[in-house]
Amino acid sequence: MTTFKGAMRSYGAAVRRMERDQQRRARESAKRFKEQQKLQDIADIAQAVRDYNSYVETLKSVHKNCTEKISWDEIKNNPVPIEPSKKSAKEDFALQRLNTFKPSFFDKIFGSTKRKILNLEYLLKVAKSEDEKNYELALIQYRKDLEDWEELQEIVQGIDNKKPELYLRALQFFNPFDDIGELGSQIDFNISNEQIDIELYINSQEVIPNYELSQTSTGKMSKKNMAKSKFNELYQDYICSSIIRVAREVFAYLPVDKIRINAVSELLNPKTGHLENAPIVSVIISSTTLNKLNLNSIDPSDSMQNFVHRMNFKKITGFEEVKKVELDDYN
Repeated sequence: MTTFKGAMRSYGAAVRRMERDQQRRARESAKRFKEQQKLQDIADIAQAVRDYNSYVETLKSVHKNCTEKISWDEIKNNPVPIEPSKKSAKEDFALQRLNTFKPSFFDKIFGSTKRKILNLEYLLKVAKSEDEKNYELALIQYRKDLEDWEELQEIVQGIDNKKPELYLRALQFFNPFDDIGELGSQIDFNISNEQIDIELYINSQEVIPNYELSQTSTGKMSKKNMAKSKFNELYQDYICSSIIRVAREVFAYLPVDKIRINAVSELLNPKTGHLENAPIVSVIISSTTLNKLNLNSIDPSDSMQNFVHRMNFKKITGFEEVKKVELDDYN
């Protein structure tokens, strides 16, 4: 049974698109990568290499999968769910069978008429019970659907009135960042006065493989340490791809034209000698500029040049802490 929330998440341009193949592959790639890391011996070497390459490509393609722009007007005009009425389809059918039962010639000879009538009466009770159960389930679903409908109507009004707390609830309701979470990123939002500030936390140790996997000409597995420069470049592409994806999702759901996203990761603080969270990329994304990009062809890291941003990155040493950009920098 399709729930109201499920329907609201998938119908037309008003809600998020049904899970596409790319999103499904992202989930599967992340799962297989994590499983692969735990294995000492790999039975299917060719498949393991394909899984590895698919996962690496997924890391650089997070930005390509996104919700279509939401039509909040369409959601606003969505009718209230209808309370289900009691139905007796199964009971009626069973009752008809009982009322129209006529013993056959052999029923009379072998004395099976009473047994068959008792069986039909039992089936009638079962059918009535099933009708009741179906009604109770429909009623439970209706109450959930009504709750979702009421919440969405409240969210719509909040978005029309540009209430920051309702912006956040819209994102929480549809939760468009599931597959990013599968890959190891966490997202925090700070929304106030139509300004959206996003902290994107990424743990490179959990996300980026530190090895390369390939199959030799003799069919054997080749696993070697990934060069530090290649690791850093893959990490940079993943971060920038995730930044673009988060921006696209926000613009799909909320009527805003720019947001600030700060990618945060653990860096060694030379003053304390401890790893501490610090911004490594800070960017103000404009929806107008973002919509002009060919997202299927861009290099995620290079695409940051289209926006006001700060990123201190070197292939060998990786990222260094940066100061967050301010909205004043955009104007």
